[in-house]
Amino acid sequence: MNQQLTEFYDRYGAGNGVFYLGHASALVVLGGKKILFDPIVLSQPYDDAWVFYPPQIVDPRWYEVDVVVVSHIHQDHYDLKFLRRLGAQVQVLIVGQRPTFEQDIVAKSGRSVTILQPDTVNEILPGVFFYAVNHESNGVDSSAIVYNDQFCAYHGNDNYLQPASMRKFTEVGPRINVACIPYAYIHWYPFLMEYDADGLAHKEAERARLVNHYMDDCLNNIDILRPDVVIPFGANLLIDDGNMRSEINLAVQTPVEFSNYAQATRPEMGNRVRAMLAGDYCGLDADGSLAVTIARAFEAEEYRDAAQEFLAARPQKTAQQDGPAVDLARFIERLNGKLAGAGAPIDNVIRVDLDYRGGKVLIEIDCRDYRAQLVEAFDDARPYHHFKFDPVASADWLNGKSFEEIIGMRRFTAKRVPDLYLPDLLRLLNTVI
Repeated sequence: MNQQLTEFYDRYGAGNGVFYLGHASALVVLGGKKILFDPIVLSQPYDDAWVFYPPQIVDPRWYEVDVVVVSHIHQDHYDLKFLRRLGAQVQVLIVGQRPTFEQDIVAKSGRSVTILQPDTVNEILPGVFFYAVNHESNGVDSSAIVYNDQFCAYHGNDNYLQPASMRKFTEVGPRINVACIPYAYIHWYPFLMEYDADGLAHKEAERARLVNHYMDDCLNNIDILRPDVVIPFGANLLIDDGNMRSEINLAVQTPVEFSNYAQATRPEMGNRVRAMLAGDYCGLDADGSLAVTIARAFEAEEYRDAAQEFLAARPQKTAQQDGPAVDLARFIERLNGKLAGAGAPIDNVIRVDLDYRGGKVLIEIDCRDYRAQLVEAFDDARPYHHFKFDPVASADWLNGKSFEEIIGMRRFTAKRVPDLYLPDLLRLLNTVI
């Protein structure tokens, strides 16, 4: 049993509060009713390529909550193993109008799932209400408030809504006490992009622009919601590469770094931000005041030092070597089957540079006719996106992982010539290949 959860239950288990499990997982207690958002208990996202720091709070009492809410289909929010083990008495809830997610969770969870419509107030338990807003365009993300007549919590997972959508939560009625708001830019661009010396200044400018844009977006959302306490959300997830100061891990600002940024740039908003970590909690005391309990407060570099110690102690993953080598001709045949009817032609070549069992495997996909082939050398005459996988990613892709899963693992570098953003090509990578 987790001692911090026991203390939280002793203090707020019959009342109102929020217990932070880590990353995007939070337990909201409303009048003693327990609503658990995005628990990751039995799974590790993206083939164990990522790791939570501090580790998620895992406790058998998660199986005893009243409701489990899953915000969306991404693996760092959606733990099918855990959902399958929940008793029938626990209501599993998602927000609708996202057909892919609805079909996936109904088919794979092996249990009943309540699907609520967005932009609608629903009473999910006696005296407990739920209201959600889906992302305006991506068809994936959804945010929600859950509340009773005394307390309201906002769960933003990693849904970056436009201001008009955020204001919907303030128009429903309840004042928001605690808001879990995303702030971090977690993406492979531009951090895993390869540039020549002349392009490094552009890479750094893009890094600063995107990282600050997402932190400023969070501050703007704080200004809209005006909660008493903000939990900086969704960035306790590190690439498990043994190095907290690798380029990709440095790219993701820690909760401590965001709190410092908020205080420096928008102190009127920053005073609401608390760098809470897994096991920290807050709740309404008997006098109606909102108290925050933080087990350990870190300085920015102290936090990275502690995370480095944690990562360095973990065994590093190695490439899959069991069994016979992949039949490359058969792999290309299956790949071409996926590419059949992929869509309108794109004047670009996807080049995949694999490091497989000590040798090079080179695959080209011509996006004019959507045909893949093995090649001895890449053709530089055409515009291209060049992806170079490490041995782990190479083995995983050849053995059946989707390209989207490989992208999620972050075990690659990329180069594009010319350096153009092609959303249709990226959509092809994420949904077809």
